[in-house]
Formats: sequence, structure tokens, C-alpha cells
Amino acid sequence: MARISLWLRRGWRRLSFLAMRSLVRATGFARVRRLGQSIGDLQFRLAWSERRRQAHDIALVLGRPTDDPSVRTLLHQAYRVNTVAVLETLAMFDRHQDERMLASQCEVEGLHQLHAALEGGRGAILLGAHMGNGAMLIVQLACSGLPVSVVYRQSRMMSAGFFDRGLTLYGIEGILANEGFRAYVRMVDALRRGRIVFLTMDQGTKYAQDGIVMPFLGKEMPMSAGPAQLARLSGAPLLPVVTTASDPVWRFTIEAPVPRTAGATLASDVEKLARVTERQVLQYPHLWSWHHRRWCKYPFTPSTGNSVSTLR
Repeated sequence: MARISLWLRRGWRRLSFLAMRSLVRATGFARVRRLGQSIGDLQFRLAWSERRRQAHDIALVLGRPTDDPSVRTLLHQAYRVNTVAVLETLAMFDRHQDERMLASQCEVEGLHQLHAALEGGRGAILLGAHMGNGAMLIVQLACSGLPVSVVYRQSRMMSAGFFDRGLTLYGIEGILANEGFRAYVRMVDALRRGRIVFLTMDQGTKYAQDGIVMPFLGKEMPMSAGPAQLARLSGAPLLPVVTTASDPVWRFTIEAPVPRTAGATLASDVEKLARVTERQVLQYPHLWSWHHRRWCKYPFTPSTGNSVSTLR
């Protein structure tokens, strides 16, 4: 029965992907934002059971009463923002979009930080988060002439090669994370060639053995050690990227490189990056995907109330 249920869920996600792909093709990129907002509104209203649990979690993380109306508003906006991001990314990688039009929808601050990092000759690692349309940022960087490689995960619901083909439309090199060690070798090679490697770590890993278990936004969950390990091995500077606005255009800020601590353990480096991402989420909570399938399924620990309060 469990296998049948899993098969049905995967089948539903696959059908949803195909339906959304057809819908954004018919709609056109110029109207995708409005479409995404409408679908986000619908998802928010239909997911009433999950929404209550998500709102409870957010209130606990932010130190607000569970019945605070601002929490519901924040979660609603997160649904809208990240549904827009998903549909825009789908449209961008399904068919090549006009690059000048895309540039008009994206503003990037802190480019001087990135250029300075690249001058070191070891490439640069950009650490993003599931906050809005990060694809808009990487496409803008690539279209400005910067060499960009993106680490992505192939989902079962998507057509094989969808992301890889879509990235090449804009001259971006894709690195399939599903390939494990081979993917890691490709990341190191990209940095040695002076490229920018973009990746994320804010939704943890699927299995505990694939990461290091530590607190993240009040929940004990396995966090990927990949970004920290990549920085340690390559010597490349690691720069966090934060989404600061979604409307009227996407706004991103590239922050200064995360300082290294001599003799630090891998676990402490992973924890440092987790704290960086936590800070970003707490600064712009309405932009983070609280409803992501992974983080929201983890329970809070008994000491969450005290531990989360120290994050703010």
C-alpha cells in the first residue's frame, strides 16, 4: 500500500509538472508572474491543514503568538513569491527568453564582491537559498559574460535533461548533483577553471547519512556538508546570496565572502553556513519557502523555544 501511495504521489507531481509547463508556454513569460500569484493564492487556500502547521512553525521560529495575523500574511506571501519563482524558472528553462527582458526583471547588488573574489584565481562559490527566483540571478550573471556553473538536482517529476538543456540556453554549465562524487569532481574542476559555482544548502539532505545533523531554524535536520567541503578543498571564496525583494522586480545581494577559521572542523564550517542562511531567512521571512517538503516535515526539538530565540 505504501508503494502504491508513493507511486500515486510521484505520478501526480509528474502530471503537475507537465500541466504547468504547458500552461506557462500558453501564457507567455510576461504574464507568468500574475499567473504564479494566482496559483499561489489557490495553493494557500487549499492547503488549509498544512498551512496551519506551517503557520505554527513560523510563529515559533519568529517568536510570535501562534494566532498572530502577521504570520498568516507572511506565509501567504511566501506561497505567492515562490510559486511565481517556480513558474518563471520553468518558463525560462523551457524556452529561451529575451535576455534584455529578463535583465529588466532583476537587480543585483554586491557585484563588486563577486568580481573581487574572482580575481583570486580560484573561482567563487555562490551560496543561495530557496528564496524566490535564483535562476533569474544566475542567468543575469551568465548573460553579463561571467562563467557560471549551477549545481542542480534532477527531480523525478521533471523530464530528463530539462534543467541541463535549459541552462545551456543561456550559456550556463549544469552540474547534476544526483551523480554524487562525479558531481563533486566537476564542481572542483569548475572552480579551478575560474568559474562561479552556484549551489544551495537550506533544505538539508534527504537522509541523515548524507549530511551533518544540526539545528536549522529550530529543527534538528541533516544539513549538506557539500558547500563547506567544496570551499575547504578548493580554497575558493564562498559568498552568500540573499534575495531582498520580489516585487516589482527580483532583487539580490551578493554578500562578502564568509571568513575562514584556521583549524576549524568540517562540522563547524557547515554550522557557520547554516547560521548565515538562518540570518537571511529571518531578515526576509516572507521570501523563504517555508512550505518546502523537507524542512516543514521535521519536528521541533523540546528546546526549540530557547534555541530559536537566540537566532533573532
